[in-house]
Amino acid sequence: MEGDAVHRCAARLDALSSATVVRSDFRTPSLATADLAGRALVDTRAHGKHLLTRLSGGWTLHSHLRMSGSWTVVRKRRADGGPALPRGVRAALDLDAGAALVGVDVPVLELLRTRDEHRVVGHLGPDVLAGAPTATQEHFDHDDALARLRRDPARPVVEALLDQRGVSGLGNLWAVEVCFLRGLWPWTPVGDVDLEPLLALARRMIRHSLEHGTGMTTTGVRRRGENHWVTGRSNRPCRRCGTLVRFRPAVGSGAPYAREVWWCPSCQPAPAG
Repeated sequence: MEGDAVHRCAARLDALSSATVVRSDFRTPSLATADLAGRALVDTRAHGKHLLTRLSGGWTLHSHLRMSGSWTVVRKRRADGGPALPRGVRAALDLDAGAALVGVDVPVLELLRTRDEHRVVGHLGPDVLAGAPTATQEHFDHDDALARLRRDPARPVVEALLDQRGVSGLGNLWAVEVCFLRGLWPWTPVGDVDLEPLLALARRMIRHSLEHGTGMTTTGVRRRGENHWVTGRSNRPCRRCGTLVRFRPAVGSGAPYAREVWWCPSCQPAPAG
């Protein structure tokens, strides 16, 4: 899941701040005995793709949605007063506000002391959405981000952008689309890339998506099938030059941060030789 989607989720959860948990139900072994009843929701903040829901008493519920998870606010109530829960529930917090906070297919759930949040997000690079109302970071440390990205000059730029230890919050879609817009072959060594304008463009695009509610469009068009430059357009004409868009699957690529990659071989030429 992309960082802007995670921040939108954080905003939905943060709107429930000050509500008190009436009953908690965790359907994951590590939290099977956890009981949050009586604790108030303090706030929810995002750092990259991580969510930190803080509760009174100095506790934080840490979650990571990866590709499939979601948090939903369920307001419809059954006749017995409980929330109507969807399938795949991993966590449900009944609130005194007449709603429930429900985590569906959430692969990472952890309860920790708020003072220990650094254990789960301390390794992350600066959040590209730093300064957003739900961000844990107020300011984007530009110099730190560039230094982190430059640590391995031989690394392909598309993988460097996806490694959350460099900058956090960029997912596959933004990495692929930014490479296209900058005319970069995705496997260009990061040491050969002018990183400042690349990073500035990535931050500008993802912030625009978050602040204007445009969804993850990179072309400025919201209609499905027209909202991306190359992502999902394998063997279809490049919107800029008409060359057929190429595709490399993630399976078998071997690199830990490899993902599906789309690119235009004309607009993003590989280095000669």
